[in-house]
Amino acid sequence: MGMVDSVSRRVKTDVVVIGGGTAGVFAAITAAANGVSTVLVDKNHILGGTMTAADVAFPGLFFAWGKQIIDGPCWEAIRRAEALGGAVIPTPVYDTPRHWEQQITLNRFIFAAVLQEMCDEKGVVRCAPAMLSAVEESADGVTALVTDLEGLLAIDAAVLIDATGDATAVGLAGYARERSETPQPATLKNRLSGYDPAAVSSEAVAAAFAKAALPPHITLHDLTHWLSQREIAAHIACPAAGTATGRTQLERDAMHTVLELYRFYRTVKGLENIEIHLTATETGVRESYRIVGESTVTAADYISGKGYPDSVCYAFYPIDRHVMSGIEQQFFAPETVGQIPFGALIPKGAHRLLAAGRCVSSDTYANSALRVQAPCMAMGQAAGCAASLAVKNNVTVRQVPFADLTAALKNIGAIVPES
Repeated sequence: MGMVDSVSRRVKTDVVVIGGGTAGVFAAITAAANGVSTVLVDKNHILGGTMTAADVAFPGLFFAWGKQIIDGPCWEAIRRAEALGGAVIPTPVYDTPRHWEQQITLNRFIFAAVLQEMCDEKGVVRCAPAMLSAVEESADGVTALVTDLEGLLAIDAAVLIDATGDATAVGLAGYARERSETPQPATLKNRLSGYDPAAVSSEAVAAAFAKAALPPHITLHDLTHWLSQREIAAHIACPAAGTATGRTQLERDAMHTVLELYRFYRTVKGLENIEIHLTATETGVRESYRIVGESTVTAADYISGKGYPDSVCYAFYPIDRHVMSGIEQQFFAPETVGQIPFGALIPKGAHRLLAAGRCVSSDTYANSALRVQAPCMAMGQAAGCAASLAVKNNVTVRQVPFADLTAALKNIGAIVPES
């Protein structure tokens, strides 16, 4: 008898979603909205992942060339937040060299509360805080072993959706994952106050910088730009992202780096009273493990707008690979929009598992675009629809008819690429 079989605390559900972040919360909402019982497991007390716990509260992009490309429950959540004064939605434009200006600004509390409200309305059962400990897949289902405040809990389901961001469930189930040789650096979000940016001279910052011994990738431009933005947005290397020791080291390094830069600013004339009045609960990770899927999105296919026979959603963020010294970018040609195939959400060889979010099957540069929040939301919705159809039809995720999946996505208001 294995560990999973010997656990006394058990619950049974149709779908279990691991991760209540950008992709996972909408996978759970969508699956439950389609009439199947759904359990959502998350390590955080608060829903929303990077948008809330990591304070990266500006999702995008929902529009391309002036037209909406992502809709459904995720857009409903944003509109609900807007109605409560918790979201600012920019007016769509055909083209802008500053793509970040088309991102939506969210109030963390309001958006997290809206997500909880939507989960409650659809009957999603939350299990949080809890961490995944083991996964066992069988011919007719999957069991997720999680550790919550009461100990071990086995969750028996027909389908599991991995929305951990790190493809943790996929790895524990024994399926292949991959990671870039040098993953993108992470960032610990924070907010600065206690000073007037206009009253701080660039000469004073430069004079202090010349005497300081800061990390070599930190530039004078970084220091002056962060002051204008009222945040320290330093890149933090995370070569072992997705592992327990790597995540521990990342959080330590992020806190140390922000503290070091805060100490530096306090030496600058005019910044004696600078404060860090808010720091995110966790460091925002851009990249760690990705699944090896039934199909893989490459950078060339993504940026060329390649269509797939099983495309489930659009994505429009440019290739945006962060490196320690800056950002490597590549933009779409006019009227071109990227697409994500269903096969990129299926771990190669899996029958009862799906994955959604930044762990989507993709190469290094394509992933730098697909990792952002709007396409992760859309992938979550697609995975939720597919999981509900697998349950209702008593088939594996690979056997879900694509025509049925397309119809289910359109039924929830999602936008599906035309074949």
